[in-house]
Amino acid sequence: MSARIPSVLEVGLSYATEELGRADTDVRSADAELLVHGRPVRRVHTEAGKKHYTGVFWSSTTGTQHHYESRLELDRLWLADFDPHVVWLAAQPFWLWGRDGTAVRRHVPDLLLKLDSGSFVVVDVKPAKFQQEPKAAAVLRWTARVCAAKGWRYEVWGGGDKVELANIRYLGRARRQFLRPAGDMEVIARCDPAGRRWRVVRDELVHARVSVPDLCISAMLWHGRWVADLTRPLASSSVVRRREG
Repeated sequence: MSARIPSVLEVGLSYATEELGRADTDVRSADAELLVHGRPVRRVHTEAGKKHYTGVFWSSTTGTQHHYESRLELDRLWLADFDPHVVWLAAQPFWLWGRDGTAVRRHVPDLLLKLDSGSFVVVDVKPAKFQQEPKAAAVLRWTARVCAAKGWRYEVWGGGDKVELANIRYLGRARRQFLRPAGDMEVIARCDPAGRRWRVVRDELVHARVSVPDLCISAMLWHGRWVADLTRPLASSSVVRRREG
């Protein structure tokens, strides 16, 4: 009799929480809600001569800091933080480990995102030129099968539009609440940009004695209450309108 082939749901999964420390389970038993609120399973190191660009990103979605291991991963964090459908996120959320045919795999996905629909997205950030390398491609295919079996969406992200990312980073300056005077935000909440240009809306806010009009406009765009075309560089000529629906 041939040996039973293990299900991908039996792939091992390790995670960490403040209460439990490190915990081991399998994919079948893993609770994504626990994982997305857990601690990183891998510490990001910064050292002299290291090629990777590492650092810490403060997320307005979680109100906490998340470590990233590359500029590309930082870009994906910006997109996740800006996405109104992402309600929570975690970086380096868990280890996967198990057999893949004759190979033994060990892998830490870069991000775990919880969406407002209640579903979860596992994200691996990998430059497009490296995604097709045999070793990397095999790990990504294995991770995709594991996530599909669990019912998690899986994304391999190789980069986004540079203009859109630059716009999001610009708007991100307004995501910290303490930088926005409460009185200013009360005024702008009553304002309808009505498809006018940024500079026209700014002049109206200046007339209304808003102290930081550009920051307030950025905050309305960051939080999705207003919209603008982010496929073009934001400027004083950008058209701003309320989000419909």
